[in-house]
Amino acid sequence: MGRSIRVGRARSRHRMALTGSTVLTLGGGLLVALPAPAGAAPVVGFDRLYTTGADFAAGVARHLDNAAPETDRLRLSRVSARAAHITLAASTRGTVIRLDAETGRILGEWRSAPDGRGRNPARTAVDRLGNTWVANRDETEGGRGSVTRIGVALGGLRADPDGTPNPEGALLRGPFAHNTCVDRNGDGLIATSRGLGDVRPWTNAGNADGNGGVSTAADECVITYTRVAGAGTRTVAVDAQNDLWTGGADTEHEKVDGATGQPVPGSLVNLGCGGYGGLVDRSGTLWSARTGNNLLRYEPGTGTGRCLDASAGDLGLAEDPVTGEIWHTRFSGNQVVRLSPDGTVLGAYPHGSDHAEGVAVDRSGNVWVAHSFFLGTTTVGHLRTDGTYVGNVTLPGGQGPTGVSVDANGKVWVTNLSTNNVMRIDPAAGPVGGGGFPVGAVDLTVDLGAGAGPANYSDMTSTVSGESLAPQGTWTVVQDGGAAGQTWGSVRWNTEAAGSVPAGASITVAARAADTEAALAERAFTPVSNGGRFGLVGRFIEVRATLTASPGGHSPVLADLRISGASRTGVFACQATGLRFGAANTAQANPAHAPCTGAGTEVALATPAAGLLRTRVTGLRATTVQAPGTPGVVPPAAGDNAVGTATVQTTRITGLLTVIEIGAVQASATVRCVAGPAGLVAQFSSASSVTGLRINGVPRTVGSQPTTIQTLEGTLRLNQTVTTASGVTRRAVVFDTATTDVVVGEARAGAQALAGQAGGSPCRV
Repeated sequence: MGRSIRVGRARSRHRMALTGSTVLTLGGGLLVALPAPAGAAPVVGFDRLYTTGADFAAGVARHLDNAAPETDRLRLSRVSARAAHITLAASTRGTVIRLDAETGRILGEWRSAPDGRGRNPARTAVDRLGNTWVANRDETEGGRGSVTRIGVALGGLRADPDGTPNPEGALLRGPFAHNTCVDRNGDGLIATSRGLGDVRPWTNAGNADGNGGVSTAADECVITYTRVAGAGTRTVAVDAQNDLWTGGADTEHEKVDGATGQPVPGSLVNLGCGGYGGLVDRSGTLWSARTGNNLLRYEPGTGTGRCLDASAGDLGLAEDPVTGEIWHTRFSGNQVVRLSPDGTVLGAYPHGSDHAEGVAVDRSGNVWVAHSFFLGTTTVGHLRTDGTYVGNVTLPGGQGPTGVSVDANGKVWVTNLSTNNVMRIDPAAGPVGGGGFPVGAVDLTVDLGAGAGPANYSDMTSTVSGESLAPQGTWTVVQDGGAAGQTWGSVRWNTEAAGSVPAGASITVAARAADTEAALAERAFTPVSNGGRFGLVGRFIEVRATLTASPGGHSPVLADLRISGASRTGVFACQATGLRFGAANTAQANPAHAPCTGAGTEVALATPAAGLLRTRVTGLRATTVQAPGTPGVVPPAAGDNAVGTATVQTTRITGLLTVIEIGAVQASATVRCVAGPAGLVAQFSSASSVTGLRINGVPRTVGSQPTTIQTLEGTLRLNQTVTTASGVTRRAVVFDTATTDVVVGEARAGAQALAGQAGGSPCRV
């Protein structure tokens, strides 16, 4: 039965639109059970600041909380983590493979010994910290064998060498819920395998590790390599003190210190038996099997032991987790043997095949027997602990079963040497067999790749758990700008002193926009800088802030975040005037000129005079309009414009020697956004007309053409245009005199940059 290793307390704090449950896959390939966030309605606004707990509650938080007393800021939650593993020996490749017992995903692959040393691993044992010990049966140099220990990291994130999170990164960065790997180069990261085939070098340059050590191992989850007394090591078994007992083909057995990884002086024992599959039972007794020889039963506490007679069996060993009885397979003869803890044979039972290797016993009274790689075997035998034969589980696509083990969920795992795969059996599935019990059926198959040759028949399951700061969390919000085609301009965060980013931690922000909420999911997130301008377009913007802890487990703090639409960098200007007499204006719309506003005014009669110059003007009307009406919250578009228009019905100007009579007058000026080589630009235009002109009773035809007429008392200019870089002014009638100027029908339109926006325009953001 796989051991359960618990590290720390399990607790979880989650707030803010969190509901249900989800599973977080961390960089170490491990699983964390966490609540899952619900969706949130869009927040309406063109420019919106999120800074209080209520503000943040409008979004969706994953693995973040705002626990009291700091309820107005977000930080990473503490999360409980748990992972069930299967770790097995890929004997032919000389590696160790670890996979996720829940999903079957392969988490990593490691060399079982340095280059130039014997490998061919076939037995594994998992200690109480989740580490896997593996024996190298091809190591015999100098009459000694070897064992290697592979560590485990629970949690963390994949990262690049500079610590930047990257799902494909070659390294792991903390914080970890549990970690036994060793940062040998002191860079704050763990260099370790990412999956099947990613086997890091172990050069053993200069034979530096030939007699023990891992100094040349590139993978920092390879934590110890130890030369031990038993040559051709096969027996590996962990005791209650987390020390490891080893044994070899020469029947020499020796204990390795679980803390230092070094052989324990004075622990060597050789009674002339054992050296194959092994276990240490609940009372601390070492059991070690041997093909063709006797079974070793050794009590380390008293230093006494004996070789049991051959009737006890040959290969696989397992302890009944309920009774403490020992089960042992015979290689041939369709027999599995049950022994009492003192070594007395209690019975031998058929298991459904002539050959057998590994054996496992679960907590429900089931015994599972791997039917060996001989003769093309494709089954696992199933019987009850009372000897009742239930039936054989067929292995579709599996051949040569050698080892079986039971995980923390009660599922049975079997390694198939001949087909390079491992299978999971559901004991509750399959047809009903002997005693009315289900036979079991395969519910998962994991391919280990060509040449794996998994030949282990010992414990290969474990469960590790713990608690840590969530290595990464997100807060996401959708904001509704209120208009299709809205241009969004910036996101700012942590402008308040309460925000912080410790060394090695980070806050990154990304955004996407679309005209419908549904279309957001089809857009990719684009990274944005803090306060930097961008031009995402769409009515809805979705912003995601990602908080990443430092490797040392310090959380960044998000105190505030503001999402702003892209404001135009300039404004339209507009103005219209019916009559200007000297410095006085009559019937003027939008006197400020900039920014343009919609306005209109009418005056029926105006009669200003100065000295000998008199005027009489009727039907004065001035208007200013712009489209869109509120351009500050609508993104620029071709056709956006502002227009000033002035009209007058009649005009009479009387001097000492001159009488000027004019009928209808109209003037207009327009600024419009049009497409230019580099985007939208402001384009200016104007028009005016003068009809019914008489000077001292003599009719003059003018229309819309620019005209200048010299009179005895001044200069009369008609349809005058003044254009500058920032706008256009159109005057229908201008009468310049030595004392007073008269303007009838003036329109102005233009574009002006906002303060601090050099070169700004209402046609650009």
